[in-house]
Amino acid sequence: MKKISFYFLYFSVLFFLISCSEQRSKSRVLNQRESIYQPSQMATTMRQMVFDMESIKLKLKAGTIEVKDLNHIIYAHSSMATDKPTDIEEIQPSFEIYSQTYIDQLEELKQIIQINGEISDQILLFNSALTTCISCHTEHCPGPISRIKKLKL
Repeated sequence: MKKISFYFLYFSVLFFLISCSEQRSKSRVLNQRESIYQPSQMATTMRQMVFDMESIKLKLKAGTIEVKDLNHIIYAHSSMATDKPTDIEEIQPSFEIYSQTYIDQLEELKQIIQINGEISDQILLFNSALTTCISCHTEHCPGPISRIKKLKL
């Protein structure tokens, strides 16, 4: 009986130690993955673009959008054409065209705001810029399309 108790205790402790070791190992792997992942410049810019366009959407709806809002966004978003992508092979030559078209549409929106143009024209240009984003993402990286569609007015 003593042998059985000894073996039971021995294997229980062994099993416990192995379980703890596996948990620590899994934890280390997860921590390494989290610390290794760094979004590319382009991914960072694209995420900021979504937040900026959400802000513009709210300001358009409230009628409080100003030229300075567009100046900031045009400047910040212009880097996407030269930002380093996550996967260079996903970027087609058309990306530069889409990038420039998007910036041009924001410039047009800024001009309409400068002359106190109709809100309907402002919304049309805002939605056109988003359509350009969707077209680009259809060709290059389709993941964010549904999120972009939700930004439309």
